[in-house]
Amino acid sequence: MSEIFVLEGIEFDLTLTYADITGVEWVWTGEQVDGVPLMAQKRAPGGCEAPWKLTDLYWELGPIIAIHDRPSPVDFRAAIDPDYADTVAAGYVEAPAAFAARITAAPVPTSAVPQLTAHHLPPSPLEQTGFRRFLNTIKGARRG
Repeated sequence: MSEIFVLEGIEFDLTLTYADITGVEWVWTGEQVDGVPLMAQKRAPGGCEAPWKLTDLYWELGPIIAIHDRPSPVDFRAAIDPDYADTVAAGYVEAPAAFAARITAAPVPTSAVPQLTAHHLPPSPLEQTGFRRFLNTIKGARRG
């Protein structure tokens, strides 16, 4: 039997681990019954020790989702920059020390940062409504 099984138009790569809707991981046992692969729980302590047909697993606990291995750093680099070695050779990759020196060499001038003064702020709602004046009349601080 090949390592690809097709069920209802969906191709299952039997070399991968699959997770069902409950989060249980299933792997192919390498066996088949009536042309259908048998799947077993990856970690079965306290779980089902008996293998299931892939069709039963799919219909009862599906959809089942393939779990792929995490890509290695080499795979990430190849996906982002397939010519990474050429990029480094061309000098486009900056060493951490050079980057730190570049970003700390020129401090931001303080004159470029706008300074806020009191006239930039809107007046207090207390001043707008006269509420503070009312409070002062209650305290007796200002009569008039």
